[in-house]
Amino acid sequence: MSGRWHSALGYALTGEELDLPEVQAPDPAGLVDDLASLGWTRTRIADHARQVLEAEQGWPHLVPATLRAGCGAAQLAALMGRVRELLDLTTLETRPPSGRRRLNADELRLLREVPPHHGA
Repeated sequence: MSGRWHSALGYALTGEELDLPEVQAPDPAGLVDDLASLGWTRTRIADHARQVLEAEQGWPHLVPATLRAGCGAAQLAALMGRVRELLDLTTLETRPPSGRRRLNADELRLLREVPPHHGA
């Protein structure tokens, strides 16, 4: 793996291009420490994420192509998930389960529909 992993992940979390050390292989725990040393603590990142989402913008931020060069999309997504776990930011709000409700006419119609090969 080669690429600017920490710079790309840092940008996704903060929306800023930070002066993070280049690494040969991604180190999620090391990135969290590096971010904290630059003032981007878990609390600050969480507050930033909520502000961005309240402004109806996307978070994590889209990473510019120049920062993600050499970083595979799947690996970057997996690493972002791991970093968010370490920061305890997998979900920014917790909602209770939705309650039961009656199905409307369209939902009932869809439940009654079966493909022709079911023989009904």
